[in-house]
Amino acid sequence: MALVKATLMMELAGYFAAPAPDPMKPGKDIAKAYKNYLLMGMNTGGFPASNVVDAPTGMTIGGVFAQQLPVGAAIGSQIATALTTMALTFLSGQQIGPPVAAPSHTPGLIQLFSGPQPAGMAFAKELANVLDTWTKTWVVSGLIPGAPPVPFSGPLS
Repeated sequence: MALVKATLMMELAGYFAAPAPDPMKPGKDIAKAYKNYLLMGMNTGGFPASNVVDAPTGMTIGGVFAQQLPVGAAIGSQIATALTTMALTFLSGQQIGPPVAAPSHTPGLIQLFSGPQPAGMAFAKELANVLDTWTKTWVVSGLIPGAPPVPFSGPLS
């Protein structure tokens, strides 16, 4: 499979079509949708994703929403930190360590949460765009078994 931004956007749009009565739900929904998106990825060696841990990230993001912080920069920054922690749990076949994931998504998330919140579909589109762009910059390294093993390193696809 491959990383398909439209799939992430549509899953997020379904979650944000109506307001959530519980502030924890949007955080869990974002983490779940992002996990589903990541599990579609493949590393440069051609091996599929095998696991991503999303539960603590969903609770952390939900906690950020529950705080009702008045400053969008703080919201975006805290959500970016939670997603970076989730990124470090990404595993794929023959991978030899966590991905190298620079915090390039932080400015996009800060901008998204600093302005007026768009309608559900527009919010889902912007969030999916930030996450897709960031994810495709990660560098995943590994070794293809053999004699000698063949190293690989590069972005997810």
